[in-house]
Amino acid sequence: MNGNPVDFAFTPAKGFDLLGLSGGTTATFLNGATIPAGQYEWVRLMVDPAAGSSYIIDAQGSQHNLIIPSGAESGLKLIQGFTMPAGGVANFTVDFVLSKSIIAPPGQAPDYMLKPVLRLVDNAQVGTLTGTIQTAALGAPQTQCGTRAPVVYVYTGAAITPDDIYVPASGPAPAIQPLVTATATLNSSSIYAYTIAFMPAGTYTVAFSCDADDPAVDESMQVPSAIQFTTYPQAVSVMNNMTTTADF
Repeated sequence: MNGNPVDFAFTPAKGFDLLGLSGGTTATFLNGATIPAGQYEWVRLMVDPAAGSSYIIDAQGSQHNLIIPSGAESGLKLIQGFTMPAGGVANFTVDFVLSKSIIAPPGQAPDYMLKPVLRLVDNAQVGTLTGTIQTAALGAPQTQCGTRAPVVYVYTGAAITPDDIYVPASGPAPAIQPLVTATATLNSSSIYAYTIAFMPAGTYTVAFSCDADDPAVDESMQVPSAIQFTTYPQAVSVMNNMTTTADF
């Protein structure tokens, strides 16, 4: 809409464990807020500039700074319009695609940098993708995952040839990039399972890999490729307010 922005300030600032918000788990930062009806062009999330307010805890339990360039000045922008109906209610979810957002630039170690990849989705226009990965699938075309959990990659469109995540330090990313990824976990039956919520309705290609994917490296350009995907990626259709199953 044309006019002044609508601001919401949190005192004290709100903090979220983004890694824990996966598989459909969410946290609420605006509930019951009222804004004028109309067409909005973007959302901006301002970040607390205090040192140590944003951080990463690695697998060894060590804490490292998470640097967010201009996070306090320009914020995290979602340049994605939405409509607020007159006299109605709207529910939206901000999805942080962490697999494409966290990088470790050379010279920055041991700290990390957030190069945010965010999606704003209308909760009334999304579905859920879920599935399992059987032991037989883990053995071909690659070796057993061992201690590494398989990671599911979802690409927009059907018949997409899977490619790794690559976030170059400068310039555009390759055309083929997963929309989202999800790490599978062992369920009560000791079978790897995954759930990806807030998927906009549409057609997707789903694949998985046990290999490590470094967003700062284009593994597909290495010979041989350092990341291998299943030879049988699936095309799936996600529908509003429904759960689609894609098993391997």
